[in-house]
Amino acid sequence: MWKVQFDLTNPSPISLDFVINDISVWINESLSQINADNVQAVNQNAASSKALYAATCCLNYICWKYDVALSINPLRFSIDEIDPAGKIIGHAGYGSADAKTMVHSSRVQSPISISGKKSDAAHYYRKGCLSNDSFDQFRNLYSAVEIISHKIYKKQPDEPGKIELDRALLKCFDDKVQFLYEVAKVIPTYNSQETTISEVVRILYKANLCELNHRKIRVDNTAPVVLQGEMELMYALPLLKFVAKALLEYEESSP
Repeated sequence: MWKVQFDLTNPSPISLDFVINDISVWINESLSQINADNVQAVNQNAASSKALYAATCCLNYICWKYDVALSINPLRFSIDEIDPAGKIIGHAGYGSADAKTMVHSSRVQSPISISGKKSDAAHYYRKGCLSNDSFDQFRNLYSAVEIISHKIYKKQPDEPGKIELDRALLKCFDDKVQFLYEVAKVIPTYNSQETTISEVVRILYKANLCELNHRKIRVDNTAPVVLQGEMELMYALPLLKFVAKALLEYEESSP
């Protein structure tokens, strides 16, 4: 069995226990480490990989659930091999002079304890929150929305691309359309004559096409230009984040 601790790029504002694949991941408030206990693996490399995966799932979860965007420094970690009696029989530290002491920080009993599950959408949500580039933020948040929308409804070949988003919003906001309206109505191009769902789909889909065009310009290495519709993307970002978070909540509550 192994115990692994990774450095975080910033201190955590919360304490939390998170269990996934029988690995216990925990973080303490005000500390810049995330810990993974009870890691079953055949060697140190496998243990560190399993621990990194579990720690990443934990950070993905707290990002959308508690609005805490943290990232791991993968080059700074400490790992202990533990025998069945709980005794440390091997240790290695990487990237930190005091790595040997890092892994033994006291565990605080957290009021938040979660049994987690893998979510590809949550991974993209956190990537979007960590980015400082608005186009990159949009691309990752939209990917999170697409992943869950596709789980809710898989479009037929003859259906338009935006149908999955439309059906997902209808399902997710079935009895909460008013909340969606309150977020969407502040966008200048919002048309109150249309239904809230159809307007949100139109706004996000149009902004996504703008982001795709921006990405093509980057790939072509052409000079930066102000794209038509670029403002729609900027206005759409808060709405997109709200929709992505709502869909992640829907995903968590689904079987």
